[in-house]
Amino acid sequence: MNNIITKNLLLVFFFIATNYNIAQAFNGPNTFADLAEEVSPAVVNISTTGIIEQTSPQIPSIEDFFDFPFNIPRTEPADREFSSLGSGFVISKDGYIVTNNHVVQNASDIQVTFIDGLKLEAELIAFDNETDLALLKIETSEDLPFLEFGDSDTAKVGNWVMAIGNPHGLGGSVTAGIVSARGRMLGGRYDDFIQTDASINRGNSGGPLFNLDGEVIGVNSMILSPSGGSIGLGFAIPSNLAKNIIEQLKNTGEIQRAWLGVRIQEVTDEIAQSLGLSKTYGALVQGLTPDSPALKDGIKEGDIIIRFNGEEVESMQTLPKLVAEASIGQNTEVLVWRDESEITLYVNLGKQPSLEELAAIENEGSSISIKELGIKVRTLSDDDRIRLELNQNVEGVIISDIEQDSFLIRQNIKKDDIIIEIQNKSVKTSGDALAVIDQVIAQGKENILIVFYAGPNSRKYIGVRLSLN
Repeated sequence: MNNIITKNLLLVFFFIATNYNIAQAFNGPNTFADLAEEVSPAVVNISTTGIIEQTSPQIPSIEDFFDFPFNIPRTEPADREFSSLGSGFVISKDGYIVTNNHVVQNASDIQVTFIDGLKLEAELIAFDNETDLALLKIETSEDLPFLEFGDSDTAKVGNWVMAIGNPHGLGGSVTAGIVSARGRMLGGRYDDFIQTDASINRGNSGGPLFNLDGEVIGVNSMILSPSGGSIGLGFAIPSNLAKNIIEQLKNTGEIQRAWLGVRIQEVTDEIAQSLGLSKTYGALVQGLTPDSPALKDGIKEGDIIIRFNGEEVESMQTLPKLVAEASIGQNTEVLVWRDESEITLYVNLGKQPSLEELAAIENEGSSISIKELGIKVRTLSDDDRIRLELNQNVEGVIISDIEQDSFLIRQNIKKDDIIIEIQNKSVKTSGDALAVIDQVIAQGKENILIVFYAGPNSRKYIGVRLSLN
């Protein structure tokens, strides 16, 4: 009997001890109050106003389909005033502030408000569209409380984090959660988001994400939500990326990134197996930009870049980040997979051109002239989509040049407009466009219907008389 009691007591003790250890292992902080009190004075609410220039939407109208003998006067839409709310945080005692670019984009007036009610006007110093970061500056005679960037690489999945911001105009709101994932990619070239389940809503953009040491390990940037409210899927720009961008913006007013000059695609399991790769990784070179470092130093279409500057290229998304982190003018080792063997190349990296400069470079080598329409076109590229803020599902040919006496000019068609159909046939490449035109001419037709992209779920139809001289 005593033995049974002893065994039961031991089991009870084991159960209690085990559960105590589990509770200890998963126990979070008792409160975030001290941390919030310490860092809140350096977090600001940001409010902006500005003017958006309105343009007429390219939606087919009755005049587009019929030749009326009179003109119906159209009222030009008036410019629209806008306002926005967001968050930010002070990073120096002399008043430099970090926020998201989309919070202050096109703003003519920027106001920051501290937790104690102090309101000051801010100046936009510089911004980077690629990472959605912006640097502001306020002038004050007093030293300001400020925050330090931490090392985002040390943030592990499961770590506690805290966010402070201005959701829906409710300034100084504190939320907490954990790091849900690392290295999230959401469509940008340099995406490396920290995912968190700390409640983040509209207005939190630009605010800080803290570790338990009170260091900023991320800049809250976006949420994923079908309703517009928090569902536990928030994303922050990691501090190690933000810190480098902000330093460049502060010192030079612009971002200079290294440039390789390749168009790439994902390596699938099927591609890896067909080319004899031992695993699925790397970035497949789909094309080369004319006069690019990659072209000059021996990279070829069909190569798979598997290592760059000593780092493994885990996927297509890895390469742009590795290139951007390298130094301009650096003679960089690039390991490629070609003809079922590894080949080491050395590429002297250039300075990344602007999107406009890159488009001009691409134009020179890839445009096709369609003299019957008085235009030059080329296949729509990923760089075009980024530059023109187009969805990935938009396909067609982009007008790279247009003659001033072209009929299309008189129809308000311009450079960078996108043709998606010709004569009821989809065109995805410049070759497609030329083939359809040639077919129409061969059939003896003198008129042709062209469909232009005019925004999501919108088209512009134009009937054109071909110039066959």
